[in-house]
Amino acid sequence: MDTRIDTTGARANRDRTFAVLNALLNLGPGIHKFRTIAARTGLGDAAVHRRLDQLVDAGLATRSRRGYYELRETTTAISRASGLLHPSATPLLDAQQLLDALHHRTDQVVLLHTYSPVTGERLCIGAAGATSLPFRRELAMASGAVDELRQAPLDLDAPGLVMLANLVASDAPVREDLRRIRAMQMAHSSSSIPGWSLVSVALRRLPGAPAIPGAEPGVVASVSVLAPEHSHGAHLVAYGRLMHNIVRAATDSSVVISRHAAVPVRAA
Repeated sequence: MDTRIDTTGARANRDRTFAVLNALLNLGPGIHKFRTIAARTGLGDAAVHRRLDQLVDAGLATRSRRGYYELRETTTAISRASGLLHPSATPLLDAQQLLDALHHRTDQVVLLHTYSPVTGERLCIGAAGATSLPFRRELAMASGAVDELRQAPLDLDAPGLVMLANLVASDAPVREDLRRIRAMQMAHSSSSIPGWSLVSVALRRLPGAPAIPGAEPGVVASVSVLAPEHSHGAHLVAYGRLMHNIVRAATDSSVVISRHAAVPVRAA
């Protein structure tokens, strides 16, 4: 199966579409001339025309008459969807490649959460596929969905529960639901977006992070696929296995640090 991540061309097309969307958002409510929109994007006329047509087809904008466009009222709420990542998130190239690979294989939104030992909350620090117009439209329509996906208690849903199950000491008493999650190494729950659920696996090391030979690191994060709720049984197991395989491949390539010489070498 094809495991390639999103191509440069696809990313460029996506970026052009959002350049046009952001231009309309920044212009504010009302009808705007094509020339005014294009001037704010820095793109050629043909590219702007194509992206405006995409927004109209997606139901995010309307063409009132030739050469004049307007955002739909509900679309202005999409600008808030950029708050999906927690403010503490920093760019993680290797982790983003992992998320992009999972998104490419599943064609679903993929999220990366870590946790705060201080607050006991899970925090979203990475995402792939979350900039698609249909998904941002779903977020705009689901009140509070962005906030809940960004930050929530560990025991609320799958991304936090799969971390919580693995954070408890192996010899400590544990709830039955956490015991099942630990045994399956996968968690499943509904999400804050109606009609969508979360399938999550634990991540013991962020891709690219240093590792010490022989050491078994504790859980540091979770990776989740946001899947349609009609995905049950074999589909969920398939998502879990796929995530485990790609996570293992990504973390096995991390830099190994010798305890004594502290010289970085690539893991075999």
